Amino acid sequence: MSKHVIWILIIAFLTLTGYTDFAFGNEIKRQFFHPSSLISFENSKTELKEIYLKGNHRETLHCGCTFDELLQVSSNICAHSPQSFATQPASKEFVEWVHAMPLQEIGEKLKCRTEKSCSTATAPQNSDRPCCNQVSPKFKIIQADMHNIFPSIRSSLAPTHSNPSFGGMEEYKLCATSDTTLPLPHIRGDLARAYFYTSIQYRIPISAELENNLRTWHYQDPPDAWEEKRNTLIETVQGNRNPFIDHPELAERVTDF
Repeated sequence: MSKHVIWILIIAFLTLTGYTDFAFGNEIKRQFFHPSSLISFENSKTELKEIYLKGNHRETLHCGCTFDELLQVSSNICAHSPQSFATQPASKEFVEWVHAMPLQEIGEKLKCRTEKSCSTATAPQNSDRPCCNQVSPKFKIIQADMHNIFPSIRSSLAPTHSNPSFGGMEEYKLCATSDTTLPLPHIRGDLARAYFYTSIQYRIPISAELENNLRTWHYQDPPDAWEEKRNTLIETVQGNRNPFIDHPELAERVTDF
């Protein structure tokens, strides 16, 4: 068999096995992606607070609830009229910083939650955040990446959600209308682009069903002025941008996240 035929067979095999998708992802990463300089989630939270305050966008992601310099949220001052809050007396809740692609999902994909060394760590085995922080330097970098972090309500009024697909979904339950399982339409693109960024930047695969939904959201909810401004403000701190905000068409070049 000639070398020419052998190379044809090799290329065909790589194509069928999805290697070309991986290669396209790598090519996009080389051209458009740069590493984050942050490695501390605590520092990221401090920086994000300043970004949202100085950027004059003091709103939580899902319900659009206004927060102040102390990260206090007035439960009756929200853009999307939380239903559960409507029946509650006015109270002060606090913002917490949540990950669009949840840390639980990231820990499972990195397999750091099931490392044997976790059982000897101070945190119990399969505990995502404390354990992965101890055994996975990559997890710590992902955890600190501000492109995947958004403000949400840390509220005792928020119903629990056993396995949220997106960070802050507990807050969304407060302002849901008819559909209580999906984020509001005006932030779906934001979440999709955070997922795409995290997937390419850190090689975290996305399930086919979720990827299809995220692609739809990405096209239906393009980047708005705040998302673009936030991208620039984050760059000034951690030194990189989310290319899917600057170049939405990049999503078409990745056939499998």
